Amino acid sequence: MAKKKKSTKKTMPMRVLEQKGIPYELHQHAHKQYTAEGVAEDLCVPVAQVVKAMIVRCSDRRFALVAIPGDARLSLKKIGAALNDKNVTMAPERDVERVTGYQVGAVSVMGFRRADVSTYVDQRVLEREQVIISSGRPDAGLALSPDALMQALEEAELGDFSEKA
Repeated sequence: MAKKKKSTKKTMPMRVLEQKGIPYELHQHAHKQYTAEGVAEDLCVPVAQVVKAMIVRCSDRRFALVAIPGDARLSLKKIGAALNDKNVTMAPERDVERVTGYQVGAVSVMGFRRADVSTYVDQRVLEREQVIISSGRPDAGLALSPDALMQALEEAELGDFSEKA
């Protein structure tokens, strides 16, 4: 009997990219990864190439996604200025899972459960030839060009939202 090839179930980010005709490469991790550093080490890429998806909560209970390079730290002050809200906080784990549909540590930058989440991309993400985003699962990442990422995140606002880690 021939062995069955392990099939990879399509995740929402994969479906979003395919629906928009945006090319990507699936990169399986050797082990489940929940940090940018772990993904970078597993895939032998610079940590700056891995895009972190950070979910913040505004004082009026709106949520926003901020995509930053893996070697940076989110600046709540900078994203607060962009959102015109001085009281922006990191969203609690419970809210992250409820809003995105993803487990903390495997949040992708697209394909959320809720469509009312505004998107912000740190300009440093565009400095790489290729970026790795979460597939929505901790066992795989999706590689694509920064231009393709911005195309997929159609209404994303580009700006300075991070600081050195």
